[in-house]
Amino acid sequence: MNSLYALAARATTMVVSLVCGVLTTRLALGEAGVEYYAIYTVLIGFPALLAFSDLGSGAVLVNSIAQDDGFRRSKIVRGQLRTVWRIMLAFAVVVMVLNTLLLVTGGWALVLGTPGHLPGAPLAAFISITIYCLAVPLGVWTRILLGMRRNHIVILLQGLISPLTLLSVWVMLTVGTEVVYPFLVIGSYFATALVGLLGLLITARTATPLLSSAARHLLSPRRHPGQRVMDIGWPMLAQLLSPPIAVSTQRLVLAQWGSAQEVAEYGVAGQVFFALQGLALAAGVALWPHYAQRRALGTLARGPALQSLIFGSSVLIATAAIWLVGPGLFGFITDGALVVSGPTILTFGLMITCVATVYPLGMFLMDKPGVRFQAAPTLIMAFSSLGLSILLTPMMGTPGPMLANAIAIVTCQIIPFAIYIGRHRERLYSSATTRDHPTGEIPEQGGSGDR
Repeated sequence: MNSLYALAARATTMVVSLVCGVLTTRLALGEAGVEYYAIYTVLIGFPALLAFSDLGSGAVLVNSIAQDDGFRRSKIVRGQLRTVWRIMLAFAVVVMVLNTLLLVTGGWALVLGTPGHLPGAPLAAFISITIYCLAVPLGVWTRILLGMRRNHIVILLQGLISPLTLLSVWVMLTVGTEVVYPFLVIGSYFATALVGLLGLLITARTATPLLSSAARHLLSPRRHPGQRVMDIGWPMLAQLLSPPIAVSTQRLVLAQWGSAQEVAEYGVAGQVFFALQGLALAAGVALWPHYAQRRALGTLARGPALQSLIFGSSVLIATAAIWLVGPGLFGFITDGALVVSGPTILTFGLMITCVATVYPLGMFLMDKPGVRFQAAPTLIMAFSSLGLSILLTPMMGTPGPMLANAIAIVTCQIIPFAIYIGRHRERLYSSATTRDHPTGEIPEQGGSGDR
């Protein structure tokens, strides 16, 4: 049922995001032009490139909350939350230091590639990442709501980002001059930070008194230590590093080895296909607490094969529809300023199909041994994808990174995950034991813990 809620929420927000994304693209391309839209495309991908802000430790919160009905007053969960929050704060500080060094040394122009040489691009990157760093600690709310099996609320709140981004871009283009063109992307970062604050406030009320009790002692690590989280955090970090290395770097690879036109083409196609991926992600991530709870109750009797087949075939059908209407669709999005080729559409669809297919397999393997197993093949996939992208981009242009990622996912994730599930069927379908819990202990039940 929670998967259906998440899917319905994602379907609703996907429509809103698509409409707002199309309008934002038309505004940016129509007013600022292809080169400045290329800056927008590169910079808007940086949060995904830094998607490991909790170093994987948030997985402990998701599993603990999903398995413990009394998590709101649990000492263990409260300690885990303090530790995860401290990791996120430290991460934000490190990124901010690096951000400052890149600005002072001129490194941002090199990182941004071809678009980075336009006036204002390095400063726009610095301001954007500064806002991102301020918003990082707010992001703990998503882990808590996911564990509470309320991923649909996360999706609905995050669905506000696209309308807010459109509003900010429209205001900047209406009241500003050409000077604002490199800074259009800042609106997206402000929108994300605002939604993060709203999500944290809602979660604090929903999970009372968990967040408030953890926040009071957040800056006193010696007097109020946390809980062990990195025993599952380190292998989970490998999974969190995978999308940044394999997918988020695609924009940077195109910026370094391609042209501004190819970067812009990728950004326009991504408006549609990443929305489609978001739909698959919403349904896939909702399976995580579902599998964890069913496994803990000893009622998990069916594997993820059917879900993977449904996910993958659904994206294939959607890709075929997009390919058929592609010329008209992307012509409307770009207002005729840019052409999205057939190979770009097909390879983008192939990549998202592979990503969607692997989601249920990965969510099924989110117990501690499964997370540890996923680390090696996932990292191999990521670096293989990056290497192939660098190799194929000069030869193929925009389709190169997507084809590289699809090949890497099939060989390094889908096949190994399927084999692993078959070989460890007894453990994966078994009832709860202490090994299934990320802390190595059976969680407190019935609201036990200090009150």
